[in-house]
Amino acid sequence: MAFVIELEPCINCGLCRRACPTECIHYFTTGRRTHVIDPAYCIDCGLCAQVCPVDCITTDPLYVHDAVVLAEAKQHAKAWARRRYAREQAAKEQALTITRRLTTARE
Repeated sequence: MAFVIELEPCINCGLCRRACPTECIHYFTTGRRTHVIDPAYCIDCGLCAQVCPVDCITTDPLYVHDAVVLAEAKQHAKAWARRRYAREQAAKEQALTITRRLTTARE
């Protein structure tokens, strides 16, 4: 199973593409301004459907994953999550450093 984007109701906001941990949602690959999910790399996490403001992302029950490609996609998602976590931690550390500097400067 994989997810698919219904093109007519899609408003092309891009939230699904930004939320996808496997980066399998592509934009403008059809010759039109549309988002399309590459089902081979979709790991069925459902994050895209959760963030979609118009609920145009649904499951495709007919799609059957290739086990090797699915395992590769899951590894890609894990690496994506690690990168995202590292960026968030760096941003928090930077904010804490700035706060400490401001507090020290006021004293």
